Amino acid sequence: MPLSKDKKILIYLLLFFFLGTINNKYIVEAQIFEIKNFKLEGLNKKEELNLLIQLGQIKNQNIFLLPKKKLVKILNSNNLIESFKINKNYPSNLNISIKKTSFIANVISDEENFIIGANKKLIRSDSIDPSLPMVIGNASVEDFFSIRHDILKSLISFKDIKKLYFFPSKRWDIEFKNEVLVKLPIDNSIEALDNYFRVRNLSQFNNKKVFDMRVTKQIIVNEL
Repeated sequence: MPLSKDKKILIYLLLFFFLGTINNKYIVEAQIFEIKNFKLEGLNKKEELNLLIQLGQIKNQNIFLLPKKKLVKILNSNNLIESFKINKNYPSNLNISIKKTSFIANVISDEENFIIGANKKLIRSDSIDPSLPMVIGNASVEDFFSIRHDILKSLISFKDIKKLYFFPSKRWDIEFKNEVLVKLPIDNSIEALDNYFRVRNLSQFNNKKVFDMRVTKQIIVNEL
């Protein structure tokens, strides 16, 4: 009958302390306690292979003397990872359960494609994800999450957005999937978005493609 996980851990701990009373150097150098394998959950095969290369930095180190700070640094440096949980599987295995970050938007930086993650990190991508909106302009991650916060607080649905245009003045234009463009003010974006939402389906605004909401209590519309 196979031993339970708790019993196995107890046996290895007793062995560790027993050997420690004999020779501490033996514990450090004992190959049975060297980290040999990593079991990763939550990533696809390609993502696993990339992470395993980085985890090679701690392979063959003693599992009891696991350099946790180094391991955490390796995992935090992977922009795909939202959170993780580490479990030791004695005598020589590490199980790492990973929660991948959600993908929020596309952005192009220095002619390379990236995806903005919910963890506020940029994930390099081979191509643009057509299901996500595109951020255009030199917006920082903080700038993007600021306008996203306002959108989520408004009556507008973020999933209806096709493009977000950022301007040096810290102002945004939002293009929706129905080809309507909404020009937002620098401040009070939530109010401007809510005002657009309330009037967008009124008959007098049929076929209007540009809604300029930059002036308080005023809507300027255009068919182009």
